[in-house]
Amino acid sequence: MNLRKIITPFVSVLFTLFIALSCSSPKPGVYANDQIPAGKRADLHELNTQLFDGLKANDAKSLSLIFSQDMIERHYTLKQVETISNHIKEGAYTLMDEYYLVNKRKGNDTIKVTGRNINDHDLVIDAETPEMYLALFGQKSIPNQWMVSAIYCKLSYGWKVVLMDINPYTKNGKTSPELYELAKDKYAKHYLVDALNLMELSHDCSEPFQGWINPDVAAGNKFYTGLLNEANEKYRLPLVIKQVPTQPKIFEIATQTTPEGVFPMIYYYSKVKLSDAAGIKKENEAVRKVIGTIVPGVDKDKKYIFYSVFNKHPNSYESVDRYEVTDTLK
Repeated sequence: MNLRKIITPFVSVLFTLFIALSCSSPKPGVYANDQIPAGKRADLHELNTQLFDGLKANDAKSLSLIFSQDMIERHYTLKQVETISNHIKEGAYTLMDEYYLVNKRKGNDTIKVTGRNINDHDLVIDAETPEMYLALFGQKSIPNQWMVSAIYCKLSYGWKVVLMDINPYTKNGKTSPELYELAKDKYAKHYLVDALNLMELSHDCSEPFQGWINPDVAAGNKFYTGLLNEANEKYRLPLVIKQVPTQPKIFEIATQTTPEGVFPMIYYYSKVKLSDAAGIKKENEAVRKVIGTIVPGVDKDKKYIFYSVFNKHPNSYESVDRYEVTDTLK
């Protein structure tokens, strides 16, 4: 018997089996951040680098190398790339959270993100392939942040981006649950308009990723509806500012988004001609002195209030002149 001929194939089989096992995926489950196997994580981070290099350059051609065929064929992908590229110019992105999923079967996976106090949340993902990767990127150092999300799937032709999106994540430096809590505090102080504006901002950034579910969604919606009904009942517009001799009329109370944050915007009619700059400024100074009594809290804890003054109601079929004033509070 030729022992050498028997042993050599046996060793070869063992070596092949070892290679297969060492390259195999971890057991089914969700691996978050540092739990992701180091080698796999490094490979996925390289894909993220390619993704953001392409997004920064608004280079759809280079991105097509890591996009799935479906992503390439979607008519809105080019516009989406352009939109994200523009937001990158507002503030640099960093990887916030990442999840490597090894799926046993198709269907929805729910990732429970805990240990973040008020910002605990669920992430619901459609398990399309045996291996998937979710990367969530956030901005730093700006108050109104947008989150970029990317889902990769391991397809027959390699790891590819199958879904990419961008949505509001924070307003005035606060997440949706944080804005909800702040709105409840403002309402307790009888700052109704402040509370309503904060709940609108909370709603705007309540789903930074498609499938992101915050706690107390039902309670928040109920609170928001109650505020809206109360505000509509209390503030019958147009509202005459009787404390001002010229009696301007507020016809809308809204918000204005700026690079520094989101601040109140007061729209009102004036009998003073817009061409009379001195008269408009004098009237506005009088309005600013009493606005906190008309709309309690609107002039508290803010950097600005914006005013937009009209002689004629704005409409959609013609350009209407206005006079804009910025009141710097602090």
